[in-house]
Amino acid sequence: MNLSKLVTRGFCSILLCMIPSSSQFLENMWKKFYLVDTCGPPQIQNTMMNQTKYPGEPAYFKCQIDMSKCMVAFIDWYYIRINGSEREKIKSARRGDPHTHTIQSVDQDHEGLYTCVVGNVLGQAEASAYLSVTSGSSQQMSYQGLWCCLLVVLSIHQVIRMILEGHRVGVGAGQV
Repeated sequence: MNLSKLVTRGFCSILLCMIPSSSQFLENMWKKFYLVDTCGPPQIQNTMMNQTKYPGEPAYFKCQIDMSKCMVAFIDWYYIRINGSEREKIKSARRGDPHTHTIQSVDQDHEGLYTCVVGNVLGQAEASAYLSVTSGSSQQMSYQGLWCCLLVVLSIHQVIRMILEGHRVGVGAGQV
């Protein structure tokens, strides 16, 4: 084989002549060099959970982003009040941990829908969770629960006492 024929046949023909099972080799080379794994829009890995908090308690929202293939251009947090107001941007990736939003001490004004929005040039993804704030404090609620338990115990004690007194009256009547 002269050089001019090799050149005219092309690189693939050379490989076909020289390498056994070269079609498989060429296919693997094609995949390796030309079929590059491309990234797409960001993906959020977790489901943000709705939360119910008492005033004064902290609330934590986490938005875990898959960055194994693609980087994200922005991570923003939004809030919609329960009255249906406009979506308000409350945090961007430039302040603190961009994957989390923390409210140190919730109050009634914090109740609403919290949304994490992540994006790059190929698209964006969102995850949302609702924060419900109950009236009263957690300490007040625990005292109410304590009083409730105490009343149940006293009621059970009263019922047992009535049963025992009725049992004694029945035994005494049967002996006469």
